[in-house]
Amino acid sequence: MTVRFHADDYGITLDQARAILALSDACGGSGCLSSVSVFANSPALAEAAALAAPHIASGSLLMGLHANLVEGRPCAEATCVPLLVNERGTFRNDFVALLAQSRSAQRDELRRQTECELTAQLKRYLAAFPAAQGALRLDSHQHTHAIPLVFDALLSAARTCGCTVEYVRTPAEPLRPHLASGQALRRLSLVNLAKGALLSRLWAKNRGKLPKGCATSLFCGVLLSGRMDEIDAQLVRAFDELAFARARAGKAPADGSVEVLFHPVSVPLEQCLDPQNAPFATACAAPGRDAEARALTALR
Repeated sequence: MTVRFHADDYGITLDQARAILALSDACGGSGCLSSVSVFANSPALAEAAALAAPHIASGSLLMGLHANLVEGRPCAEATCVPLLVNERGTFRNDFVALLAQSRSAQRDELRRQTECELTAQLKRYLAAFPAAQGALRLDSHQHTHAIPLVFDALLSAARTCGCTVEYVRTPAEPLRPHLASGQALRRLSLVNLAKGALLSRLWAKNRGKLPKGCATSLFCGVLLSGRMDEIDAQLVRAFDELAFARARAGKAPADGSVEVLFHPVSVPLEQCLDPQNAPFATACAAPGRDAEARALTALR
């Protein structure tokens, strides 16, 4: 079985990108990190891509697109995606607002604008990582690709860009490993349990749409959101054992792998993608991100 420790939000700044790569033994640092996903709409994309390129080429690091519809500036012209942006030209929605829009009378226009933006993000990502066209790895900020409309737009954007989708995150986290580890009641909040239930329900509508040959993994990272520094070897082992059992029984994910998601390394508030978007910027600058970085080192 394979457990992959992953960092979202790579490349907000060059310093943050460098600090994240330092959490990987395989990239010359000290830690268990083995994959990252990057914001295509980050001003630091080119520099962060150049920093990661040698490790990707050597096979030491997996890189994916962190599709983003909720924070910072769009890659498409703001005038082309008015349902996605505010008067400042930055993204206006969070997950809940996007989900509500996707079920409104504006859903057809939202679908068009979402595909426009995701196509622009993919083109910018592929300019930085050309080899990804033949082996594209996808996830998203706030797991918005669990929303069926967004997922459809993301896959359509990938087809438009001529991509072969190699991997898509499955943001449906099982409760069983948490119960098996004996720490569920202490660790899991009602908010995260509700979030996990919603993501699982939405993702059930997307499972049958995955491209042929596209891999997925058992996923850990929502039910302990904000507290991933508390993860321990016992919980990781419980996920690994469940993945093995599912693979042996012929159930998805077929390869028996596990993705464990972290958001390591805090960024100064003024350097976040949109410092005026208080909920996102506060989360980006939170000291808990540095605690998650220390956890990645402790788990090695």
